[in-house]
Amino acid sequence: MKGNVRADRWPADLSPTPTPPPVALEHEPPAERGLSLGPPPFAKAHDPLDRGLPLGLDPALHGPASFPLGEVAPVAAWSPPSPAERRARRRRALGAAVLVAATLVAVVLITAREIAARVPAAAVAALHATTPAGHALVPASRALILAARPAREGAGAEAPAAAPEQAAPQQAAPQQQQAAPQHVAPLQLERAQAATPPPAIRHDGYASIRGGVLFTPVTFTPAGSSYDLLVHFHGNTQLVRESAEVAGLDAAVAVINLGVSSGAYEDSYAVPGTYERLLADVDRALARRGLPSPRLRRVALSSWSAGYGAVAKILERRRDLASLDAILVTDGIHCGLAPWHESGLNTPQLASFARAAQRAASGEILFTITHSEIDPGSYASSSATASYLLEMAAGRPVERSISRDAPPHLRLRAAEGAVSRKLEKRMVPTTEASVGDLHVRGYQGNTAEHHMAHLFQMASTVLPELVERWREGGDPP
Repeated sequence: MKGNVRADRWPADLSPTPTPPPVALEHEPPAERGLSLGPPPFAKAHDPLDRGLPLGLDPALHGPASFPLGEVAPVAAWSPPSPAERRARRRRALGAAVLVAATLVAVVLITAREIAARVPAAAVAALHATTPAGHALVPASRALILAARPAREGAGAEAPAAAPEQAAPQQAAPQQQQAAPQHVAPLQLERAQAATPPPAIRHDGYASIRGGVLFTPVTFTPAGSSYDLLVHFHGNTQLVRESAEVAGLDAAVAVINLGVSSGAYEDSYAVPGTYERLLADVDRALARRGLPSPRLRRVALSSWSAGYGAVAKILERRRDLASLDAILVTDGIHCGLAPWHESGLNTPQLASFARAAQRAASGEILFTITHSEIDPGSYASSSATASYLLEMAAGRPVERSISRDAPPHLRLRAAEGAVSRKLEKRMVPTTEASVGDLHVRGYQGNTAEHHMAHLFQMASTVLPELVERWREGGDPP
């Protein structure tokens, strides 16, 4: 085959490849040759059979075999360990156990210090006491946390003089009063102790909602997702926002303007679902302004002049008013005249307000009314309707007392230019009366400027009552 030349110009060797002789297999019993019946130690980590190699001969892991193919590596005879080796093994096992125990103790101490910085000792004791087995852990838990707290708080922290169980009886009583109730579930206790930072609310500008705008005043500072809402119908938007901020109202403020007459408000909110869609708009707007997962807690419906028409229809049409907590009406409840009725009023038109007045009399909601001395002539005045609502709340005619405490006169930036200084009116009180949480206050004046003063001065007349009520906290009944 000399005619075949390789690429490097050397003749190619094309002679047949010699065939190796067959491998002789050993059939002697393993016991006679000292063989190990188990696989090599590395067989589980890397199985050479997957690569077509004999077991124990994977060159990628162990290099070439040290004995010929077909031969079996001899295994040394086993002999029992000596006493010295057994003692050494026991010492090594004991040292490993001590190391594991020391690690567990260190983890427990570090965890206890972290808990001491966040959870009061009384709360941990109450949590352990909720289970039968936990009664025995109360003293130990208190001692552990009290011992770890000074190290966490720094060298200047003052350690308690004695454990609660060792204190005198007169010192133990106040601590027992501060302890968490034992019936509190662990999940509730964890939530109570968790410190959640308040959401970052955007306070500038406004958001568009159905029929108006939504403000988040600088006084609106919710701690979580729950929020209170003031919905005001009819009035200058910036004036209502400024009034809420001056009064210190911690709530979102929606201002709705639909027209110049009460009919526009009545027609809009007589349609089923209008109020619910408004509240949904508020939720979405608050979410865009930084409130996570908004959840409405309490609502106050407010109105001036013609805006009472929306409040009347909301009270009439919406049956589920669990969130309604307050109604604020400034110089605005009217109805038709009915000469044949002893009150002279078309009382069916006041039915929804009458029910609200009865709820206020029993303390369920706050209902505050202000009115002027204006007599429209063709329909009932706000003074006459207020007297009727007092009678419906009390179940009898209510005598009003003379009021001499004038509210402070406020000069708001948003009201500048609305009325000239020469025509600007102050709120001069005349009469007042209350039945439960239904409050009625009358003020002097029968001009348009007197009527406008009820809107301009709402931050000193009706809003302070709402601020005080909501500051006390608590969800609506």
